Amino acid sequence: MGYPAAYLAVPDAAGFCFTQSFQSIGLGLATAMGAALARPDRVPVAALGDGGFLMGISELETAVRLGMGLLVVVYDDAGYGAEFHHFPDDDHGTVRFPDADLAAIAAGFGCAAATVRAPADLAVVREWLAGPRDRPLLLDAKVRADEPSWWLAEAFKGH
Repeated sequence: MGYPAAYLAVPDAAGFCFTQSFQSIGLGLATAMGAALARPDRVPVAALGDGGFLMGISELETAVRLGMGLLVVVYDDAGYGAEFHHFPDDDHGTVRFPDADLAAIAAGFGCAAATVRAPADLAVVREWLAGPRDRPLLLDAKVRADEPSWWLAEAFKGH
């Protein structure tokens, strides 16, 4: 979750909600939906890990039903990355799960959706932004699981 904080630009302080402050895994999608309802004049972007996203996946039905123009980016490493990187020598049977086609699942809820494996796969975002944005767009961004991101490695130093 460090990438949005480090790399996404926001128009002002009210344009950024960060649920990680309370280790609140699973609440990111609902929080983004609340922000979207509070500021319908903005294009909300929810940046979620796949584990937390799957905890709140049922919220997609509400987002579709309400016609929310919400962009959902799921960083998909097929597991609870913080746990399997923080405890590398432990049994990961409960923190890793089979790779899922999150884009297909989101499409089943009624979202526009795409799997992202290369920069060219992001063309769907331009098309969605140009359209009516009358339903969420979910991007299943497949990321590396074999090593932690730089910000996670830094956060775990000394633990």
